[in-house]
Amino acid sequence: MSHNSNLSTLSSFSSTDQTPDDARDEYLARWEIAVLTSIFLITLIGNVMILFALYARRRYQRRKFTRMYFFILHLSIADLLTGLFDVLPQLAWDITFRFQGGAILCKLIKFGQPFGLYLGSYILTVTALDRYYAICHPFSYCSVTSRRSKMMVFAAWAFAAILCVPQVFIFSYKEISPGVWECWATFYLKYGEAAYITWYSVTQFLLPFIVLVYTYTRICISIWTSNTMSGVVGFKKSDKASFAHRNRDPFISKALINTVKQTIVVVTLYIITNIPFIGCELWATWDPKASTSPFFSGATFTILSLLNSLTSCVNPWIYFAFNKELRAALTNFFCRKKDYSLTNGIDTHQNASDVPSTTSSFISRISRLASSKIFG
Repeated sequence: MSHNSNLSTLSSFSSTDQTPDDARDEYLARWEIAVLTSIFLITLIGNVMILFALYARRRYQRRKFTRMYFFILHLSIADLLTGLFDVLPQLAWDITFRFQGGAILCKLIKFGQPFGLYLGSYILTVTALDRYYAICHPFSYCSVTSRRSKMMVFAAWAFAAILCVPQVFIFSYKEISPGVWECWATFYLKYGEAAYITWYSVTQFLLPFIVLVYTYTRICISIWTSNTMSGVVGFKKSDKASFAHRNRDPFISKALINTVKQTIVVVTLYIITNIPFIGCELWATWDPKASTSPFFSGATFTILSLLNSLTSCVNPWIYFAFNKELRAALTNFFCRKKDYSLTNGIDTHQNASDVPSTTSSFISRISRLASSKIFG
C-alpha cells in the first residue's frame, strides 16, 4: 500500500499542501508568502554582496584567496543556491497554490530544493576541519596543499548532489484527488516517510553538528592553552622573561582568532536556525498523535516549517560584521573608486600586526604559515 505525502521536509512545508482538496487558509497563505519573500530577498541581497566583495578584493586589489576566503566563497554560493533552488520555487508554489510545472519540473525542483541546504552544511563542516588542523595541528597542516583543501570542497559538492538523488524517485507529479494534480511524495513502506525524514535530519544536520561541536571545542581549548603558555593569561616570571614574552606573538595570530570567532558565530546560528525546522519535522513524523494536535494544524507549525533556509539569510551579514576588508572592498566596488588605499591600509595594518618579532618562536611562525597559506 502506498503512502502519499507532500513531505514537508525537503519541500519547504506549506499549509496549503496538507489537504488534497482545492481549499486553503488564504490568510495563512499570505503570511507564508510574506515570510518566504523576506527570506528570499535577504538571502539574495546578502550573498550577492558577498560575491561582489570577493570579486572586488581579487580583481582590483590583486589579492589571492586565502583558504578561509575560498570557503566563504563556496558557502555564499551554497546559500545563494538555497535561495534560488529552494525558497524561490516554494514561493512560486505558494502563490499558485498547486504545482504548475509538470512531471519533469517536479523532479528537477525536488532535486534542487535540498541541494543548497546539504551543500551549506558540508561546506561548514570542511571549513571547521580545516580550521581545526590549522590551529590544533599546525605542523601537519603546513604539509597540506591547497589542492587537498579544494578537493574537500569539491567532495562536499558531490556528496550534496548524491544525497539529493532520492528526491527524484520519491516525488512525482500525480493526481491526488479528482482533477487535482500535485508534486507529491509516495512511500510504499509503512515507515518509509519517517525513515527518510530521519535520514535527512541525520545527514543534513546531526552529523555536521557533531563535527562542528567537536572541532570548535578543540579549537577553543587550543587557543586558551596556547595563550596561557605564551604568557597572555596568568604568566608570572622575572621582568626579563616577561619582556620577552610580551614581545612574542601569541601561538595563534589575532587574524586567525578573529576568523575562528566569525566561524563559531556562523556555526552557532546554523544550529539555532536548523533546530526549529528539524524538530518540527521529527515530531510530526514520529509522534502518532501529532496529526491530531492543534499545534500541527496551526499557523506556528506552518511558519516554523518554512525556516529550513533561514541560515542562508544570516551568514553574509556575519561575514560583513567580522571582516573590515570585505566591507571596504564592497564600498569601493560600488562607489567605483580607483583608489583602494583604504582597503590596502586595512590589509597592511592587519599584516603588520601578524609579523613576528625577532624573539618569536618557531612554533609561532609555523602556526602563522598554516593560517595564511593561499590558493595560487
